[in-house]
Amino acid sequence: MSVIKYLDRIKHMDELIRRKATGSPDKFAKKVGLSRSGLMKYIKLLKEMNAPLEYDQNRQSYYYIFPCKLKIGYETRHLDHKELVNINKKSLKKICEIVSV
Repeated sequence: MSVIKYLDRIKHMDELIRRKATGSPDKFAKKVGLSRSGLMKYIKLLKEMNAPLEYDQNRQSYYYIFPCKLKIGYETRHLDHKELVNINKKSLKKICEIVSV
């Protein structure tokens, strides 16, 4: 399985958990395209990542015991003028190389 598909599945699981819309483990597994044992491996992974994850028998859903959200991806920061100029120079250089070919 590609890393992208793996991360997308984890993000989808996070969304369902935050909405308390997972359903039973069997239903949750089906929603994210896994077997029940496959789901349990992902649940274990989330808990190893310190997800505050629990299962509510009455609601038949996984949930976070306090508000949180999984973050996967890059965070950007504000660049100063010098950094912006350097990025623009590099981009211009690449464009010139492509055009001159």
